[in-house]
Amino acid sequence: MPTANKHYKTMTDYLQRLYGCELFARRGVAHPVTVYFPSAAQVHDVDSLLDPWLPKAEARDFAFYDYSYLHDLQNSKPALYNGPTFTLKHIRENPLQLRGAIGCYFDMLATCAALERETRAALADGSMRAPARATYHRLLRPQDALSRGDQRSAAIGISTLTVFNDGDDYRAILARRSQSTAIDSNMFHLLPAMVFQQTTADFSDRREWSVKHQILREVLEELFGLPEEINPPQWDFFYCHPALQVLLDLLETGKAQLCATGIVLNLLTLRPEISTLLLIHDPAWYARVSDRQSDMPLATADETLEDSLVMAPIASDESFLSRFPPDLHLIMPAQATAALWLGIDRARREINCAG
Repeated sequence: MPTANKHYKTMTDYLQRLYGCELFARRGVAHPVTVYFPSAAQVHDVDSLLDPWLPKAEARDFAFYDYSYLHDLQNSKPALYNGPTFTLKHIRENPLQLRGAIGCYFDMLATCAALERETRAALADGSMRAPARATYHRLLRPQDALSRGDQRSAAIGISTLTVFNDGDDYRAILARRSQSTAIDSNMFHLLPAMVFQQTTADFSDRREWSVKHQILREVLEELFGLPEEINPPQWDFFYCHPALQVLLDLLETGKAQLCATGIVLNLLTLRPEISTLLLIHDPAWYARVSDRQSDMPLATADETLEDSLVMAPIASDESFLSRFPPDLHLIMPAQATAALWLGIDRARREINCAG
């Protein structure tokens, strides 16, 4: 086993002992995440994963705050923006629903991303001592942190596996993150993947508390180059985009599907990730977006490393993995690894049902 894999297992075993939860595993490898699964009735309604109670500002009573790490990121990546985020308040399992609050991006970096930085640094030193995590769990038991976001700014993420039919195969889209991202730089991720956040000033339109709405905007930003807008005049300013009009028509006619595959809690960061699948059955979609003369060509955002896009067939695990370096999970964020395989499994089921 390569040294990197040994370290990954050591880190995962440490977190499993601390949190005592069932880990997500694939192809004989356990990953430092646990998954909450939606009911069958929720799979085709991604917004059913959100509690209808609208988020309010979280209390900034954090158990610890890593100013040093935050300042290092701000100095090395001066373009970082301290935007508002939807954060975890509580996860309820039956039915699966996430209740949210409102925080800000820098608080997430200093409380949640800092936990992962500390754990990986301890792993590199061979000590596995994590004083910030220990301080946090003196105030909130590890088991309670699996479903509650108290005293940290656990910004909610959304990872969407996009799978499309190219006429011969169904393929999944992945790419590497660029250096402009605060975290997970140079790692493979799904497209689109995002922090769940509102764009209107002061959360002025409550319709932004929607997984579907967020995914639609991020599809345009990460696959079609839509510029990110801060405080746009309208919550739905992007709905007239031709690529979105096409996608909405496909979803309406059943030629595309948007599915919920779970809520993944990353034990490294203690952040939840809503895991979803965008499955496009109509081969005309890819023919259109890949045409150089298209009115809606694929164009990735600055957060994606140039020329890193991979479109891998999903017919089998082996055919998919053959398009990537060995041990793909070592160069992906843990929550993205879980969202990837949850999405592939759901896509295969939906394709078989459609066939």
